[in-house]
Formats: sequence, structure tokens, C-alpha cells
Amino acid sequence: FEENNKVVISATEIEKNKSISNINILAIYKENDNGVYEKQEDGKIPQEGYTIDKEKSVCSNNAIPSWNKDTKSLIINNLSKSGTSCYLFYKLSLADKTLTKLFPDYETKDNGTKFLTGSNGVLRVTGVDEGDNKNTLYKAEDNDGVSYFFRGQANNNWVQFANMRWRIIRINGDGTIRMIFQCSGADCKDSTEKNTNVESGVAYKERPHDDNTYVGYYYGTVGANTYEETHKTLASNPSTIAEVVNSWYTASGLSNYEQYIDLNAGFCNDRQVVTGVNSSYNGTGIGTSATSYAAYGRVYKNGARDTQYPSLKCGVSAKTAEEQESNVEVDNVAYQRDLFTKMGANKGNEILPHPIGLITADEVLLAGGYWGGDNSSYYLYTKQYYWTMSPNYFTGSSTSVFRVDEKGRLSSDYVSGTYGVRPVINLKADITFSGGTGTSDDPYVVQ
Repeated sequence: FEENNKVVISATEIEKNKSISNINILAIYKENDNGVYEKQEDGKIPQEGYTIDKEKSVCSNNAIPSWNKDTKSLIINNLSKSGTSCYLFYKLSLADKTLTKLFPDYETKDNGTKFLTGSNGVLRVTGVDEGDNKNTLYKAEDNDGVSYFFRGQANNNWVQFANMRWRIIRINGDGTIRMIFQCSGADCKDSTEKNTNVESGVAYKERPHDDNTYVGYYYGTVGANTYEETHKTLASNPSTIAEVVNSWYTASGLSNYEQYIDLNAGFCNDRQVVTGVNSSYNGTGIGTSATSYAAYGRVYKNGARDTQYPSLKCGVSAKTAEEQESNVEVDNVAYQRDLFTKMGANKGNEILPHPIGLITADEVLLAGGYWGGDNSSYYLYTKQYYWTMSPNYFTGSSTSVFRVDEKGRLSSDYVSGTYGVRPVINLKADITFSGGTGTSDDPYVVQ
């Protein structure tokens, strides 16, 4: 359709006819694994793992081409007259470049054991995944593009870095690599003991915690009269667990390896409010109003859902339990507020002193966990309790946050509970492995 000097053309239409709505597509080029652009003789737009190269793509009459990855359509703005012609160049997404470089022999899938991607991009988990999933990565959209994640046993996602062992959670949409702490020591292999936590017996937030603001990894103003002030992110108000994570970053020596750690990738503390989840918690997220938060709505609806709806997008705009089942659009205000990033980052709230955070409840579900389902066979199981970064609900007097329990289940507890801490970092997209096969006996080694 055409409006306001703009034309929107679906990829399907382009494949059928190169001249549509007075737009003539002269040629389409696709980047190969070696970074060379090759002409697509069939005239088809690559729809998976690619995005338009805005610097190379060009149209006549000063028209500006762009690509909507969600609707798989070409958008041409600034049309001045009919008869515009375009050369379009499509480059590999950043995540796909990392995938091709580090995991060239891996199979990628949209669906797996107890995991399904719906036609509208909504993810569905119906149970635990105990499978081997060797040399397999699953994919889903995050805020930056396509993300590739490990699921089930994932016996080949071990990494040696900074004299520690880590497990890869996923390749983020921006090509960076998200990892969770496993154990200390260049040759440690322990995956089911206390040393899988950098600290144990840590409260998410020590008292007081009798206000909605305390669901924050960093929190806002106690007793505020507006949602914005309640959930404003103040550098002066770190949670107890944020203080522990920040201190460990320096004490562990990770600060000496910061040239390998991405400073822009963030960690989601999703504080969006949802209703229709639990009849007792349909509040506003302000003060002492009993309130359900976004991740709670993805796993619970008047009882634990048989189908749970994780998301790798931070700040999804769904406001009701029903919308959680179909909506993957992002509220940009929520995204900027709840994506915790290091000071000076190019996105998020720029509140963290160090580029480190925690895993989310959604990432636990996609790794093979499940609300209320034991799983001793997936890679996040350690026989230990540890916190996630995802708010659950506020009762009117106390705050609840998600955790992983000693049976590998996704569960929750009040923030004064004392559990383990497993930090998460993101390696830069341009890192390489100097060796290893990714197993506990032969981990990947960051070069």
C-alpha cells in the first residue's frame, strides 16, 4: 500500500513481480558467509537471518529503502514521484555471523521438545526438555533480531574464560554471546554443587520490601503516587543482589578481561504490569497495590499454565493474561527502563557500574525449565537454588521474584529468601575460540 510518500511491499509480492506500485526492483544481492554480496538470480528476498544493508541499498529519486523483519516487508520512504528503481543489498544478521563463525556445523530449529514457535512469533513451552540436543540451537526473536539458544542437556556449551567455566545461554540478536557462571578454575567440571553459585544465602532484597518498587534490580521511590516514580531506576538504589553481583565482578578479576566483554548488551528486569493472572493481584504496580508482573503472566493464569509463554524481548507491551498469548510487540519506554545496561551503553537504562547481571525466568523456560516441573537433566540444573532477575508479583506487603530451585524447576519466593547467585555476562560478537569442542572435558577457550 502507499501513503504519505511511502510504499510498503511484502516479500511475497516482490518475488512474484519485480515492478510493483511504481517501484522497479532492479536487483537483489545477498551476503554470503565470506562477506561477499551475490546477486539473487531468482529475485527472492532472503527472509531468515538477514537484514537490509542501509549503506549499500540505493533507490532513485532519493527514496530510502528499509526492511521490517516482523512483517517481512520492504518499506520505501521519501518517494517523490513514480518510477522509482532500487538495488537492494541484504546482509547476514549479527547473530548469524556469530553462529557461522563459532558454530558452523550446528543445526538451527524453530521448534523442539515441548517448545513451539507460533506463526505470530509467540513462543510456547509445554514442559521440561531433558534431551541431548547435541549440535542444535533453537531460535527466537529478541529486541535486536534473531537469537539462538541452547536447550536441554546442551553438553557442548561449556566455555573457559577468565579462569572460570561458563555455560552459553544464547547468541543474542546483536551477535554477542550470553553466558552464565558455572564454576571457578580453568579445569573445574562441577555442575551440581554449591560452587556453581558465586555466593549462597543471598537475599534478592533485604528488608524493607513492602512496596512495589522493590521488584526492581535497582528500584525507584518508596511510597510514590505514580507508576513512573515507583519503577524509576535510581543508581542510588541497588537491590541486595545487585550489590553482591557488582562486588563479585571486581573481586573475581573479570574487570581485567573487559576487552572481551560486551558493554552494550543488557539484562531484562521486566516490570510491566499485567492483569487477569491472579484474582488477588490485579493492581497498578504503585505503592502497596497487589500486582502481577509480566513474567508471572507468561507462566500463570489463575493457576500454573500448561502452556507457558516465554519471551526474549524485554518490555513486551501485553497488559492482560490473554494478550500474553498473542502479543510480542515491545513498549519502547518499558524496554529502555527495564533493560539494565552499563553506564555509557548505547541502549537501555545505563545504570549498571559493570556489564553483568542475572538470567531471566524466560531464559530458564527456553533452556528446558518449566514452572512446577522437575528437570535434573538440563544444563541449568545444579542441585542448588539461585535467583533470576524476573519480578513475579507483589502481595500488598511483600515482593516475589523468580528463582530456579534444587530440582531444576522454575519457581519463586519472596525477596527476603536467601538463595544462590549465578552471574551472567555477554562476550563481544567478534570473539573467537582458540580451541575446544564445548564439552566439560574440552570446553571452548576464548582466544
